[in-house]
Amino acid sequence: MKLIATVILISILSGCASTQPISFSPSQDYAVSVQSSLFDAVRIDENDTSFFRNGKAIGFIRVEPIPENISSTSNFLSKLRSDSESEAVKTKPLSFSSGFTGFSAQYRNYLTGYLFSEEHPDSILILSFPEEEFDKIAGTISPGI
Repeated sequence: MKLIATVILISILSGCASTQPISFSPSQDYAVSVQSSLFDAVRIDENDTSFFRNGKAIGFIRVEPIPENISSTSNFLSKLRSDSESEAVKTKPLSFSSGFTGFSAQYRNYLTGYLFSEEHPDSILILSFPEEEFDKIAGTISPGI
């Protein structure tokens, strides 16, 4: 009985540790959580965080400033979306109750999201991950820490 309880406890603990979400805050306006089971290495550059698994890039989180000559963030986002559309790339709107809005573009098996904080519209968050992981990751977007 003691052996069975030990095996169950080890299984529970090892299962929890392998899927722990880790929060990344590339700026004070954005934070995103990514399941630790998705990656085994991270490269952090000035405004870019890249995720790797087995030496292969599997996704990134990036923050870019909105160009100063843009009249509004929503106009910039609309233009970016129309420029992204093609036969090979499909886009769809993204909207979150947490005050972030934007769109995603699908290319092959990846989704790339372009979002901005309605409260701080001077930068745009760009994240790209495999299609099956994207919604889980995008759903964690919140104000940065």
